[in-house]
Amino acid sequence: MSPQIAQIAVVEQHSLVRLGLETLLSGSALLRVVALAADPAELPEPAAQPLDVIVYGAPPQPGPSLARTVAALTRSGRVLVVADLAGWQPVTDALRAGAYGCVGKQAGEQELLRAVETVALGGLHVAPGLAGRLHHELRQPAGTPAPALAHREREALRLLATGLTHGQIARRMGLTEATVSTYVKRIRNKLNVRNKADLTRKAIELGLLQDDESRSPVLAAGYSSAA
Repeated sequence: MSPQIAQIAVVEQHSLVRLGLETLLSGSALLRVVALAADPAELPEPAAQPLDVIVYGAPPQPGPSLARTVAALTRSGRVLVVADLAGWQPVTDALRAGAYGCVGKQAGEQELLRAVETVALGGLHVAPGLAGRLHHELRQPAGTPAPALAHREREALRLLATGLTHGQIARRMGLTEATVSTYVKRIRNKLNVRNKADLTRKAIELGLLQDDESRSPVLAAGYSSAA
């Protein structure tokens, strides 16, 4: 008996990324992309087009709206969130809202395909790079708010955790050393940490130190599969 082909929808606001995802997923014999949309509201009604998986490319820093969107999408199919999950949104928020999985936008081709196929079968997929962060979130008391780091603060924290000095970070980011020191002070207050070791641990928990060399150009460059 041949395996059942999963019906997939892709929801992604950027057209090139959307088309790249379609090309990538269509390369699997187990998946068939049957719907493409720039916005969740553009998806067909569940009765008109049954879906097994909705691959949702979340916009940058969607905040609380991510959980609401995921909850709405679950009425049409199982949701796999593809997003920049570093620093702005707890992984557990997406899962509590009904998502069957989360992967970062820098995921490799094979990881993304594996995630979609797992979710199509009713399984749960959390990217390996997010496992430590998910474990940390699950250990927090209920209702503990996520640290809200701005984009530049996240970048400063990432560079600090790699061992750079304030002066080196300032040159990398095109800032003054005083501005970097201000960023670091804000980060420490937001994350409630006081030393370099704890800052590094937080950077790992937030997924800021994932290996850049392991990132696939397919996702990093708009999911293009062209050579």
